[in-house]
Amino acid sequence: MNNAYRIGTIIGIPIKVDISFLIVLPLFAWFFSSQAEPFGFAGTQSETMKYILSLLTAILLFASVLIHELAHSYFTLRYGGSIKEIRLHLLGGVAAMKEEVHEPLKVMTIVAAGPLSSIIMGVLLLIFNYSFNPVSVSEGNALFLIAFILGYINIFLGFFNLVPAFPMDGGRILRAFLSTRMDFVKATEKAVLVGKIFAVLMGILGLFTDFWLLLIAFYIYGNASREEQLVKSRYTRY
Repeated sequence: MNNAYRIGTIIGIPIKVDISFLIVLPLFAWFFSSQAEPFGFAGTQSETMKYILSLLTAILLFASVLIHELAHSYFTLRYGGSIKEIRLHLLGGVAAMKEEVHEPLKVMTIVAAGPLSSIIMGVLLLIFNYSFNPVSVSEGNALFLIAFILGYINIFLGFFNLVPAFPMDGGRILRAFLSTRMDFVKATEKAVLVGKIFAVLMGILGLFTDFWLLLIAFYIYGNASREEQLVKSRYTRY
């Protein structure tokens, strides 16, 4: 059963929305509506406008995720690979490859393009806000507040994605770097080990600080293990 719906095509790549996206989008909208300025719209006097602005911000956030995935996809196509589709889902987005690029330096460029695009977007949005907003962030109009929120989130997500742990882009950059010095399976094992160590440390921190950190730690650890199993089953011959 197909749980994704095609919403368009960009640079020849089908863009699909997973059914889980329809669940998480209102959750993000609710989050923005419940946060005080400058990270939300809780102070908006009109209830209707509060939820409209919150939903718009949530949609634009996922549009930012789409740009992140398109950056990966552009360099994949440029280096001779091909993309089956880009899918937006519960946890963000993913560009599904049809034909992969294997040269380590090219892989590092492809992977790094995503978080760098997020950071650049974030910086440009903050420059726009601070350059043209005539008053403070909290006193400016809704356009500047949206730019401020998306700017900071994109910068955070860009740097967080560079953490060397699967399934983040940093883990794939680390593997590509290691694969210049050893075979792909061993590079994956070492990169996965780094990711698992990071996940354990994050999980310990989450136990004492934030439940969400604990959930993210479980997600990272589980995906690191799955990546290792997938690579071994694909490249190791018995």
